[in-house]
This record gives sequence, C-alpha cells and structure tokens, in this order.
Amino acid sequence: MQEKEFIIVDVETTGFRPNDGHSIIEIAAERMLNEKIIDEFHSLVLPEQFPLDKEAQAIHGISDELLQKEGRPNHIVIPEFVKFAQGLPLIGHNIGFDVSFINSHLVRLNQPTLSNKTIDTLQLARKYLIIPSYSLEKVSAYLKVPQPSAHRAKVDVEVTRQVFLKLNERAQLRSK
Repeated sequence: MQEKEFIIVDVETTGFRPNDGHSIIEIAAERMLNEKIIDEFHSLVLPEQFPLDKEAQAIHGISDELLQKEGRPNHIVIPEFVKFAQGLPLIGHNIGFDVSFINSHLVRLNQPTLSNKTIDTLQLARKYLIIPSYSLEKVSAYLKVPQPSAHRAKVDVEVTRQVFLKLNERAQLRSK
C-alpha cells in the first residue's frame, strides 16, 4: 500500500474577504498518514483590528477577550503553519477559502504563498452526494458524522477528516 500523507486544515476568520482586511483568528490542522493522525496544529491568532465584529463573534464564539488572552501574532502563527504543512496536500471543506486567507497573510508578511495541492471536500460532496445543501454541517449530518459545535477550527478539522474519509470510501467504491 502506498503511504498517503496530507493535511486537514480549517481557519476561522473575522469576515469573508481577506483583500478587505479580514483576517484569520484561529487555525487548526491535522497531519494524516494514511488514515491516522500523526501530528496536530492549533492556534488562536491575534486579529489586525479589535474589537471583533459582533456578527463574527456570534458565528464562531471567539471573543476579543479570548483572543487577547490566548491569541498569538499572525507573523508567528502563519509561518509555523506553513512549516507544519511541509508542502503536503491540503484538504478542507471549501479549501479555497482557507488557502486564500493563509496566502493573504503570507503576502502581508512578504512570504511565498502556498502552492500545495488542494482537495476540497465540498467538491467531493457535490460529486458523490445528492443533498439539498453542501455545507459542512449538512454533509456531515448526511454521512452520520457527529459535529459537536460548528465554526471552531479544531472541531471543523475533526469533522472534515471524517467527511473526507467517508467520501473517499464512496469514490473508491465507484471506481471498482
């Protein structure tokens, strides 16, 4: 069996548009070898502007106080994540969103942007499932993957991993 190593990643942000100054406030990742977690990465990230928008706080439950207490500067966290990812394939639900934010921070830090291969569980779900909505919450519910609390990066990484593995099983069954 060929060994497959990859990174499951998720970010939580202050908004939807990195080019408008929205930034990462939490990043989490798991390094997988085949289907086993071999390493983990997690950090809260100090945003570039306080206070956080109340709507953003309501979505992910991350407060200004929590970030000020446990957050670390993005110029430390983002390069640490890049080192953790080691050029491995990145897997996420709507992975383009996560990568766009990571790359936006890297550009601001005058660092090279990520060129990792990406695998999008959103696209896989659209290919292998027929359901009314393809949000991570709806896909995980359809696949019977428990989702304790959405919109926190670490939990979303754990759910995305399980969704990816189940979608990968479906893909393999269809290719036989």
